[in-house]
Amino acid sequence: MNVRRGFVDIEGHRLAYLAVNEHVARPEEPAVVFIHGVLASVSFWLDAVPPELRENRPWYALSLPAHHPSTVPADFGPGQVDEPWFYRVMNGALEQLLDGRRAIVVGHSTGGFCALNLAIHRAPTVVGVVSVAGFHSGQWTGIEGQLVKLAGLGEWARPLFTLNILIARHSKLVQRVFATLLAHDRAAFRASPLSQRMLDNIRADTRGQDPSALFWLFNGIGKLQIGHRLRDIGVPCFVFAGTHDPVVPATQSLLIAGEVPTARTVVFRGVGHMPFMEDTAAYFSALELALRQLAHGDGGSRAEISQRETSDELPRVSGRPAAHP
Repeated sequence: MNVRRGFVDIEGHRLAYLAVNEHVARPEEPAVVFIHGVLASVSFWLDAVPPELRENRPWYALSLPAHHPSTVPADFGPGQVDEPWFYRVMNGALEQLLDGRRAIVVGHSTGGFCALNLAIHRAPTVVGVVSVAGFHSGQWTGIEGQLVKLAGLGEWARPLFTLNILIARHSKLVQRVFATLLAHDRAAFRASPLSQRMLDNIRADTRGQDPSALFWLFNGIGKLQIGHRLRDIGVPCFVFAGTHDPVVPATQSLLIAGEVPTARTVVFRGVGHMPFMEDTAAYFSALELALRQLAHGDGGSRAEISQRETSDELPRVSGRPAAHP
């Protein structure tokens, strides 16, 4: 794996990126760009992509704003974070990073929101998206939802929010516990070697996080709402969702799957917010299939692809048949 690290600048934000295996890139093929979720970093993806892609094919990872080593402008503050802002910053970063190449965007959690939001605003370079535990509303549940609610209280809550970030960034145990709480199958998460490698990969960036910048990002995330615009998406879209996501409720995934005209849904049964570690083989297989189809301009039929059959069901989208890859 050949990794080049760099930065792109847009509207005063400096966003970190990884460019991996560029020496085998073909300009005529769409680039695969991964965007992480909150409190992770661009290095999250170093072990969270399928092995053959990671080692032998070209791909990129792009940072969310306000996540170390990315930096924010001096005037970053309340009222700036909304759907158009996310589009301008992430689309501008994509255009600089790829220099006009077409892109398939794969996003996790807030990265999944970013992918959907880019498609809603018809980003000119984006030809397909994969939303992994992505959301249409910033009203989350679980531990990350509590941080969103705390930041939503405004300036007076900033010291308490900052304290939570400082504790998390300096304690390996707290980081491990926090990550585990994002999973539903916590035994599988703890047993997965990818879990510890992911934490090791992002640890240096976690220690460098700017609590003030994160506070204003979380403050804005709580107000995000794109559900009413999902029908504007015209590019092929895969929606990956766990039936027991403790952060993004299944009702959100259900609405995304039902409203996006081109959506193909991959359901991971008995899985939470971290399918990479909770059901690694099924996740890697589903992502490889999605990327192959998107690279050829084919999102597949509008169907539910069921992974990891259990008695625990994500509610079915009305009229949508089950299918298997």
